[in-house]
Amino acid sequence: MAPTPRAISRRSVLLGGAGAVVLAACGGDGGDRGPRAGDDDSNGGGGATGSEHSLLAFFDGRSTLVPGRPQRAPFGLGDAEGALVKDGPAHLTFTVVDGAGRPVGDPFKVDRHDAGLPRAYYPVRFTVAEAGTYGVTTTVAGERIEAAFEVSPAGAVEVPGTGDAMPVVDTPTTADAGGVDPICTRQPACPLHGESLRAALAASRPVALLISTPAYCQTAICGPVLDVLLGQRDDFADRVAFLHAEVFRNAREVEQKGTSATPAPIMRALNLTFEPCLFLVGGDGRIRRRVDVIFDEVELRRSLEELVA
Repeated sequence: MAPTPRAISRRSVLLGGAGAVVLAACGGDGGDRGPRAGDDDSNGGGGATGSEHSLLAFFDGRSTLVPGRPQRAPFGLGDAEGALVKDGPAHLTFTVVDGAGRPVGDPFKVDRHDAGLPRAYYPVRFTVAEAGTYGVTTTVAGERIEAAFEVSPAGAVEVPGTGDAMPVVDTPTTADAGGVDPICTRQPACPLHGESLRAALAASRPVALLISTPAYCQTAICGPVLDVLLGQRDDFADRVAFLHAEVFRNAREVEQKGTSATPAPIMRALNLTFEPCLFLVGGDGRIRRRVDVIFDEVELRRSLEELVA
């Protein structure tokens, strides 16, 4: 049988089954070993009792995964206590299984990704025909480990994805903050706020829009992925509009209320309940790829090359 997923809260989704780790500045690592799967509100996953390894899901399938389309589900490798390790095997072979533990397709190899990041992950890509409970299994040092996730019914996930039209909305710029203060919590502020999403789409330009909050991130990865995005900007700036938008409307309110603070308008426009999230949009205004939570230099560069091909 596939493992049974536990109830998922927004906090555990953001943390990938984690204890709270907040990134104070862009590019930081937080100085810890990473999320732990064993916290009271963890996202499930892991191996059997006594296991030396575990799998941690960096996503909430119920708000991100749908049937009938290619999906991307990033997993991290944890230790015996569910603490995320920063490295791992160069690749792992995964099998997707249904709720009864039956394989869905053949096993496939997934490379470890960590270029430019303080942690490693494995982006598992798959397509399933129906909604329901699924799992992934892999073997590490001869030990079989597994993690469960949910795929929502078609139409239940409101976050726009591959093939959908990108909503035309204003994002805060240096000229018009749109009530968001500050428009960038990176220190120093990043240079991706000179143009709004609406203007970039109106110009029929491919767009790379990252929604993240380096100062208040719940995953300690918002800053690092923003740095990864900035690292590719010079090579693609003549072909892609690079944009960044914050998660919360007001930093002072976040400091008072934490993650219950009012989200920025872009979060509501895109029905986002997690961060970070990268939208890669073609010149036709349709989303070519949505990359949830984590990406490294290698995965991003491949995605940008596909965007402009």
